[in-house]
Amino acid sequence: MPSIDAHDILTLTAVFAALTWFGFLMDASRFGKVLPGVAAILLAGMALSNLHLTPFSSAVGDFVGQYVVAAAIPLLMIKADLKKIFLESGRVMVGFAAACVGIVSGALLGYLLMHPWHVGGKLTGVMAGAFIGGTISMLAVANAVQMSAGELSMSMGASMIPSVLGLMALVALPNLRLVKSHFRAPAEERTAAGDAQLAAASEVPPFRLTHITGALALSFGVCAIARGVEALVLKYTGHDQGQYHILYVTTVTIIVANLFPRQLRSLRGEFELGMIFMYLFFAMIGMGTNITAFLNGAVSTFFYVLLLLGIGIVVTLFLARLLKLDMAEAITGLGAAIVGPAATVAVVAGKGWHAMISPAVMTGIFCHIAGNFIGITVATFLA
Repeated sequence: MPSIDAHDILTLTAVFAALTWFGFLMDASRFGKVLPGVAAILLAGMALSNLHLTPFSSAVGDFVGQYVVAAAIPLLMIKADLKKIFLESGRVMVGFAAACVGIVSGALLGYLLMHPWHVGGKLTGVMAGAFIGGTISMLAVANAVQMSAGELSMSMGASMIPSVLGLMALVALPNLRLVKSHFRAPAEERTAAGDAQLAAASEVPPFRLTHITGALALSFGVCAIARGVEALVLKYTGHDQGQYHILYVTTVTIIVANLFPRQLRSLRGEFELGMIFMYLFFAMIGMGTNITAFLNGAVSTFFYVLLLLGIGIVVTLFLARLLKLDMAEAITGLGAAIVGPAATVAVVAGKGWHAMISPAVMTGIFCHIAGNFIGITVATFLA
């Protein structure tokens, strides 16, 4: 029996909050470069549960998994103004589309090759979503396909090292002679516009109670509307839509974001609030992981993710070359998919491609939308 009873709601809530704080603390410290906050939360949560200090499952964890992660989706995606995304992303969106094809190709081919080693349709869909839409899509797809906490933690753990290797590849590819010989060189001059975008990206948003409470109300309102739509679909089709709740939430969020883009553009602090919700979810995943089961299944998942990523990068670069994208457009589109907007902005800024900063951010927002839908579609197709 664990030291903290599964019915001790208050103490377990304190543990969840402490793990979330620990994750953000690691991200803000110099140790975060070695051990990011997400990894720190997962490891600490696994230590607590596997040392029998906390239970593997509890009512607090169930609440986080069922409601908190769903509420995080609108907070993180409420500024997904599709018109603005497509206008500002330019040809980078073409590069991102190539990356989507590459990642799905890698996911499916890896599934065919690794299926005898317990690589199933759920894992394939979750990884396709993860390497197109990032962690947000990974969690959303896993929730939609009803992947267990242990399976998800194993998948996240096995994908950590390949993800780091993918980021290293993103930095190294523009310097490889074989790659450079097949792409036009981008304009690398620093621009005032690029510097302004970089400064805006690093600006700390003000904390305004009207914005935070409004974002919370909007987020849970979107979730409630999505649940109502699910009920209507169930009524008229007879098919339970519960497992697609995240997909409905994503769709309603996109509709709201594009009906009121001007009003939502001025909202501040909602993304940070969404990240708090996501870190609470990471705490649930860590505390719900049985290390014995993790070790039994992580090896095959690790090699599957390496295979997916390798095939995805090769196919993406091949398609980018056919589409006549230059180096910056190809790398930015690929980066938006496999490592997300924040890391891609760091990469393009480091290369001096400051004109790519805004497209990287805007494409990165769109990738969460694409990742949710593509990941769930792949998992459903292989089910």
